[in-house]
Amino acid sequence: MRIGPILDVVEAPDIIGKAMLALGTTPVPHIVTPDDGTVHWLLPHRAARHRPWPWARISRYVRVLTGLEEFGIPGSCLTGGPGPHWAYPDGWVGSHLADEWLVEDLAVCTLDHLGQPAQRCELCPEPLWPEDGVRVVLPRSPSRTLPRATVRVHAHCARAQGFT
Repeated sequence: MRIGPILDVVEAPDIIGKAMLALGTTPVPHIVTPDDGTVHWLLPHRAARHRPWPWARISRYVRVLTGLEEFGIPGSCLTGGPGPHWAYPDGWVGSHLADEWLVEDLAVCTLDHLGQPAQRCELCPEPLWPEDGVRVVLPRSPSRTLPRATVRVHAHCARAQGFT
């Protein structure tokens, strides 16, 4: 189906789709693609941009695909089989489109099944994954009476700021 600039697609491993159905708090269906072991949610184009940091925190596990010209969307009555099909949550009524708040349930499921989400690097806006980074002591500001702070940052950010 040609989706052009009207839809974005959220892609995750199939275990996340199963976990989302078990969690039961996401009121929208997703597309199961057994061939590559992934699941997909449809979002209005650029909806994820309304909340960029929560999506960045799980970007290791979940991708937001934007700018797709075409994407295979199965018929809404196709709910099983070897090819792409829909998985509907219990009690589903309504839209096949998720919204930017989908990320909240995705974060819970990725934490439970795939690993920790990223933290924010204290020196740049990029995600800092749990196994990455170094600890640095930030100098105390002359205008503050707070003690020095020890924070985790990317190693390259620490080098660029002269902390290592």
